[in-house]
Amino acid sequence: MQQNKTKVNFNGIARTSIAPLYARAKISNEYSSIFNDAKAVELVERMDSDLISINKVDTNYFDFSLVARAIQFDNVVKAYIKEHPHASVVNLGTGLDTGFYRIDNGTIHWYDLDLPEVIEARKQLIPETDRSTCIAKSFLDPSWCQDIKTESGVFMVAGGLLRYFSETQVCQFFSLLADRLPGSEIVFEAESKSSSIVDGNSGAYGVGWSDHEPEKRDALQTEALRAFKNVWVRVPKDVKDRMLGALTTPTKPQSTEWEDFEVWWNQLNAQEKGKAMSDFLAGHSKDLKCECPLEDANEMTMWDNRITVVDQFPLFRDIPRDPSLSLSIRQFMDYTDEKGRIKIFHIRV
Repeated sequence: MQQNKTKVNFNGIARTSIAPLYARAKISNEYSSIFNDAKAVELVERMDSDLISINKVDTNYFDFSLVARAIQFDNVVKAYIKEHPHASVVNLGTGLDTGFYRIDNGTIHWYDLDLPEVIEARKQLIPETDRSTCIAKSFLDPSWCQDIKTESGVFMVAGGLLRYFSETQVCQFFSLLADRLPGSEIVFEAESKSSSIVDGNSGAYGVGWSDHEPEKRDALQTEALRAFKNVWVRVPKDVKDRMLGALTTPTKPQSTEWEDFEVWWNQLNAQEKGKAMSDFLAGHSKDLKCECPLEDANEMTMWDNRITVVDQFPLFRDIPRDPSLSLSIRQFMDYTDEKGRIKIFHIRV
């Protein structure tokens, strides 16, 4: 019997919650030995949404970045709740995250916080439980701090949230935490300033390797093109037109046909290829720019002397470069960590 589908309408910012959910389900299905999110798989199978079809064209680069973030966050939270088994865990900008189902120890209380329209969509798919509660507020609204239990410790996760806000706003948020929730901890990912300069808004296509490691650069860009072809032949023409329109390279393909694309691509130099890939992703999603890049977590201690750095480490640290992964993915993981493009920050206030 065919499972009944749940029709969910995602509008505005709620639409951004689909890609991380789909990535977790996809990698769980394809590489379960590396990551397994049964709840994400269940939700994707239940959803009746055109956005699922759109997100099926995302590249494995993007999917693995999102899954690596989930793996690292899960590990940090598990370590915290091992010491604080009755803690409150607050998922800031939760979207359709399923972290509660991956790390629940049976005694924590989990709070999913997001804007009202996102929480409304979330509740259609993921109802609250006796130990998971939704809070329909902005993370910048200090009143949410009064909506959670604090007596047994507070840990927060902020995946893909802080990048959309300015340094001033992020600084104010951490001061708010120090005022309202002293002693609490938070984990989030941060994109480096240097990677934004080298790679553009989305990067990681080998530009930073071009001067001293051309072999690595060329291999990564060759694999990137193969992966990109799988995307290109599947997306509708209006998406292709939008992606070509975002190009800032001196030339553009003569048409949206793959043959014309390949001719054009082979005429570009390494820097232009890296920039083109960055432009394409920017054209596919206008939400990639990081508004608050951070090179080192210790920069944050200058914002407020109550901020303490517990740990910081590269995005793909300790995640196996499994032989089942494509060469392109393994090179992407190495490149991201070698250049310090994205790091995981663990902070106490």
